[in-house]
Amino acid sequence: MKRASVSEAKNGLSGLLSEVRRGESVLITHRGRPVARIEPCRVAGPDAEDAISELLQRGVAAPPRAPLDVERFLGVPAARLTGGVSASGIVVAERGARR
Repeated sequence: MKRASVSEAKNGLSGLLSEVRRGESVLITHRGRPVARIEPCRVAGPDAEDAISELLQRGVAAPPRAPLDVERFLGVPAARLTGGVSASGIVVAERGARR
């Protein structure tokens, strides 16, 4: 856990928040004594878990088959559209077909 004094936190809050976004916790001290802790927010809570369970039960979603390999995912080249087709045109056509 990273430690920062009140004055360091005040002067470098943006940098500390960047570290928190990456999952790091920061302990704020005043005259060497801990007074506060900045931690990443936990997005998944009881409501999110209930919503996920409902989607799984309804068959709308499926659980992951394997953990996400972020490096491999980011290494996959982006899809390219050819022949004058737009992504928004494809979405509109798919939505129209479902009516």
